[in-house]
Amino acid sequence: MNAKHLRCITKSNNIRHENTDSDNRISHVDEIIYFYALIIPQQEIMNRKTKPNPKLSEIVQQYERRDQHSYPAVWDDKTYFKLIDFYTNQGSIERALEVANTALSHYKFRTDFYLLKANLLMGKMQLNEAKGVLEQAAKLSPYDRQVQILKCKLLALQGHSEEALILVDEIKLIFHKTDITDLLLLEAFISETMKDFEKMFYTLKELLTHNPDNVEALEQIWVSVEFSKKYEESINLHLELIDRNPYSYLAWFNLGHAYSCLGEYEKALEALEYSFIINVQFEQGYLDCAELAVQMGQFEKAVDIYTDVLAHFGNDGDVVAYLSDCLIRLERYKDAKKILHKAYKADPYNDEICYYLGLCYMRCHETDKAIDFLKEAITIEEYREEYHASLAECYSENGELHLAEIHFAKAARTGMEQSQYWTRYISFLLQNRNFEKAYKTIIRADKYSVGADLLFCKAAYHYLTGHRDHALEVLKEAIQDDQTQLEIFTSLAPASMEDSDFRGFIRYYCQS
Repeated sequence: MNAKHLRCITKSNNIRHENTDSDNRISHVDEIIYFYALIIPQQEIMNRKTKPNPKLSEIVQQYERRDQHSYPAVWDDKTYFKLIDFYTNQGSIERALEVANTALSHYKFRTDFYLLKANLLMGKMQLNEAKGVLEQAAKLSPYDRQVQILKCKLLALQGHSEEALILVDEIKLIFHKTDITDLLLLEAFISETMKDFEKMFYTLKELLTHNPDNVEALEQIWVSVEFSKKYEESINLHLELIDRNPYSYLAWFNLGHAYSCLGEYEKALEALEYSFIINVQFEQGYLDCAELAVQMGQFEKAVDIYTDVLAHFGNDGDVVAYLSDCLIRLERYKDAKKILHKAYKADPYNDEICYYLGLCYMRCHETDKAIDFLKEAITIEEYREEYHASLAECYSENGELHLAEIHFAKAARTGMEQSQYWTRYISFLLQNRNFEKAYKTIIRADKYSVGADLLFCKAAYHYLTGHRDHALEVLKEAIQDDQTQLEIFTSLAPASMEDSDFRGFIRYYCQS
């Protein structure tokens, strides 16, 4: 899941960070997926100190109303841990840092709070500040293993990988043998920052061989597989892990993605499905499985999965959009409109909801309603080529050719690397016999995009303007490139099918 096209999926969704420290040398940070290694471990600190608190929402409300002095001057440490955990899980890192600072103002000698704050700062790539916080933690607990681990990670993130590895060797002298898991996770993290994804894979593989149910390793190993392309080894490893524990939902999840990257989509679909059957609260498993089903053309299956997601996790605009897309592909417009209108009432500023409502009405030939919703979608999000292309088609169907041309042109400019939008624009111009502008658009399209569809358009242009030899030459190239798109040419130049030369030419090259 982006996964949005059967590519391997990095579970952190390619989280990007801004580097603001002058000494931070992490030019490849966009590729490195370190979120799990930084944010997730802090939960280990909190989990061993706290138990589920049914009054958490009340505590959060009290904290949110703190300006009204509705909470105690000093909370107990467990409450602060819970608040930091809550805001971190919500993605409110600034608020989590605020709570950590408040906690430290009352608990100046609690190493755990310094570690949590350092973790959060490292997650935001504020490395100089994190270094200062870690130095304070080291003064309090110089031999605390979490302090040393975070110091290693900080060095690695700053680009000091060799120093980090030296520190790992020093840490081994003070760690117990039972701490092998933490050490291997640390070594894997350093390998990741060094872009040595093969070593990262083998380190995590070693860890999982000793501890097959380690969640952190199972969450992180896919990053190494994706970048090192070790799909077959990943399949073998995860099959072994599943043999040892058939209920490891993350092992099934990783197995599914490895199968997908090797093109074994049926096996991938089955493995991904097992991940959320085992853990019904594993939302990413549902989403990735549904997405793969869409890519495979199994829209009914995707509809069932997306419906389950909404039932389990509540209404979500993105999921409603995915579900609606499937329903529209299945021509279940009534069902799509029902859920879309409900979502629109809840969130009228969701551009995708507006777009799919427009698409529904467009497919039902209710073009006026379609135009209203598509215009609304573009008002919210102007730079979406599919929005402009669909609106252009509605205007074209209504006979509003000037407006249609404007939006076909906008679609092509917005998605200029995608040949399909140039093709739709050129096709519109040719259908309306605007040959001069069609020629200029073909020339421009050639600068930004390539595709058999553009070649078929070009062949149609030459045929319609009487350049038969050029038409045959380009048509040959287009057919050899992708004959499945021949309909573009025949729909634009239907007279060619009455032309014996072109009929014979097409028959010859389509059979050869």
